[in-house]
This record gives sequence, C-alpha cells and structure tokens, in this order.
Amino acid sequence: MDMWEIVFFTVLGFILLAYGGDFVCRGASAMAIHFGISQFVIGMTIVAISTSAPELVTSLIATLDRHPEIVVGNVIGSNLVNIGLAGGLVALIKPFTITSHIIKIEIPFLCFITGYFGICAILIPIEFHLGIIFIAINVLYLYFICKKDRCENEEENVNSKISLEIDLEKALSLFIFGLLLLFSGAQLVINASVKIAHALGWSDALIGFTIVAVGTSFPEIVISLVAALRGHGAICTGNIIGSNIFNSLMITGSCALIHPIPVSTELCRTSIPFLVFLTILMGCFFVTRRKINRLEGLVLFVVFICAFSFSIYSEGRAFWAAFPNGNSKGVQPLKFLQR
Repeated sequence: MDMWEIVFFTVLGFILLAYGGDFVCRGASAMAIHFGISQFVIGMTIVAISTSAPELVTSLIATLDRHPEIVVGNVIGSNLVNIGLAGGLVALIKPFTITSHIIKIEIPFLCFITGYFGICAILIPIEFHLGIIFIAINVLYLYFICKKDRCENEEENVNSKISLEIDLEKALSLFIFGLLLLFSGAQLVINASVKIAHALGWSDALIGFTIVAVGTSFPEIVISLVAALRGHGAICTGNIIGSNIFNSLMITGSCALIHPIPVSTELCRTSIPFLVFLTILMGCFFVTRRKINRLEGLVLFVVFICAFSFSIYSEGRAFWAAFPNGNSKGVQPLKFLQR
C-alpha cells in the first residue's frame, strides 16, 4: 500500500466517523424520547457501551492471545483520551453543561471508581475474583441509574423536535448503521496510522500504547463532538462518564476472568496517577459551574497532552530498555490486530 492509498483510506475513515457519529447521536436522542428516559442515561448506557466495544474486543482478543499486559494500558489510555479529547477538546469547540443530579451522583462515582481501579491495579493482583467484583459493581450501577431515571423527567426530552421526525424503528436503524460506520471508520484510521508509524520506524510496542488506545476511542470522541454541536450535552457527558466507568470495570473485569492481568511498573508510576488527577480535575470543573467552558476545556486538553506524552515517553523508555541493542524485532504485541 503506497502513501496515496494510505491517505485515501485515512480520509475515508474520518468521513465514515463523521457520518457515523451524526447517525448514532440522532438515533440515540430519538430512542431516549421514545423510551421516556433521559439523554444522559442513553449516553451512559447504550451509547457508552456501544462506543466502548472496540476497547472491549481489542482487550479480549489480546487476553485470549496471551497478551493480557495490553489490557490495562488500553483502558488507561482510552480513559485519558475520553477526558482530554472527548471532553477537553470538544469543550474548546462547543462548551457543554450538565444537570445538578449528575454532580451529586455520577461525578463522585466516576472519581471513586477511577481511584478504586488505580489502587487495585497498583496494590492488588487483577485476577478472577477481582474481575467478578468489577463486573458486579458495573451491573449494579447501570441498574441503579436506569431505575432512578424512570422517576425523573428531563426538560430536554419534552420539546424535542426529533421525536416528530424519527419513529422508533428508524431511530434504531440509524443507531445501528451509525455504529457500523463508526467502527469501520475507526478501523481504517487505525490501520493507516499503524502503516505510517511503521514507515517512521516506530516499534510495535509503542504503536500499541498510542494508536490502539487513541484509535479505539475514536467513536467516543466523534459522538461527544457531534452531540455537543447538536446541543445534546447530556449525551456527550453521559458518553464520557459511562465509557470510563465501563472501561475500568467491565473491560478489566471481563479480561480478568480469562487471565490474570499484569500491570507494568511504568503504568503504576505515571499513567494511573495522571488518570486519577485528570478525572478529579474534570469533576471539579463540572461541580463548580455545572459545565466545561472553553478555558477549562483547554486546561483539560493541555494536561492530557502533557500526561499522555510523558506516559508515552516512560513506556517507550521501558520498552527500549528491554533491548540494549535498540532492537525490538520479534516483539509484536499487536499481531492479534493483523488477523
């Protein structure tokens, strides 16, 4: 594949991402109205779980191929991207607000889960029993927010014009078709990025820590951007919070049922503390003004770039330290993606 083909498929991937994000957002908004639940809960459940499917599939295949060490790196990297890009970068383009009950329950729970995940990753072996606990917490929380939401009515679902334009069957079709476009576009962009990185001489290990984590988070980024631009800030916020909770609990827990998950020393020293700090920082921005404005979005984005860059540097140094002669030949943690 020459450079022109790589550029073509990259552009095509981003086009599919853009249209897929728009379709998913419209379908999710319509389903929220038809089912009588808030857009935030739709974002927390259906949208968050759907857009986290690439992370889940990637992590499960990596675990089955006996590369469980990639799971925690993928989860941490994806969660950082969700906050820094799906949150910070999107807020730079279009600030979004949240409702008061999110400040009281969902934001504190996200901070607690992120801290709990970090402590477990650093101090406790992530094995079968801990995986059961992670999954149980996630299932119980989803049940709680869905049950709680049935007793509440959100103003954004009352006067929405989309309910007059899209029936339930069309909404579901839009949502599923949009997801297919999202996943196809993300795969094209990931494949093209890997080829470019190989051409630049990057090791497979470094590509795995960067491109896989960012690439599998493309659906969350696109959904958040489209939702914010269309005025559906609740979907944007729910997608970020729900995806991070799902990644930390369900993905890690599911993989731990298959194989114990090792955590590298560099992740414990740098990436996990950065993730906890960035999550708390985002929570503080939400609590103080019930929104993320452009300045706060810029802060989140800059902190994310610094944290992600330092983590890449630390991980890359650790990877290359294993090869005194500077040769990483034979190390292919991403070969399961080449099927």
